[in-house]
Amino acid sequence: MSLEGKVALVTGSGRNIGRGIALALAREGANVILNARSNRQEVEAVAKEARALEVKALPLLADVGDKAQLDRMLQQALAEFGRIDIVVNNAAVRPSRSFVDMTYEDWRGVLATDLDAAFLCTKAALPGMLERRWGRVINFSGLQAFQGRHGGAHISAAKVGVIGFTRALGTELAPKGILVNCIVPGAIDTVRVGRATRPQGRESEIPVGRLGTDADISGMCVYLCSEAAGFITGQTFHINGGERNF
Repeated sequence: MSLEGKVALVTGSGRNIGRGIALALAREGANVILNARSNRQEVEAVAKEARALEVKALPLLADVGDKAQLDRMLQQALAEFGRIDIVVNNAAVRPSRSFVDMTYEDWRGVLATDLDAAFLCTKAALPGMLERRWGRVINFSGLQAFQGRHGGAHISAAKVGVIGFTRALGTELAPKGILVNCIVPGAIDTVRVGRATRPQGRESEIPVGRLGTDADISGMCVYLCSEAAGFITGQTFHINGGERNF
């Protein structure tokens, strides 16, 4: 599953799943463009780990929900590497807000990060992918695309949109050598700033008996980027230890 010489952009790669994916791609030989919203120390640390794997790493700060910031980041990335072969649209926000209290700005803020950024990152990489007739796009949906939750109308809408985006591009871009797939993580053991840890006993709800890890997600991501997955596109993969997908 070698990705030697490829250039991969992973949004939200300062910690947790994004970090794991970036380093997994680096282990397969891909140069990595790393992104965090504001924590330079975190993203620089991931870049250091990637360089230790003898690949190039470019750490960049940008709020991907802010089009101006995202455009600048993409310009920097393309100026450095000249192309992007793999786009992993991982960055997301999940603020809880009841629909009664939700403002249009609340709504747009989530869609900008969780859905619009996937459009913009993919569009930026697309010309080079079309020229080389090779590309991989991995989008991230979430459980709230399948489980409606109080306070999550904006999140559910964005995450369902990601799946539709994946299916449409999977059909449209496959003849051009570009494969597009989507991953839906289940309960993953991650650290989330400003949020309580997962409730005790969550593992008992999962048939395999444990929380997932970022390695469970990054392994699928590497596979989907590789030539071994050359006949897979437009699909949505639930990495959830056997929980019901609804």
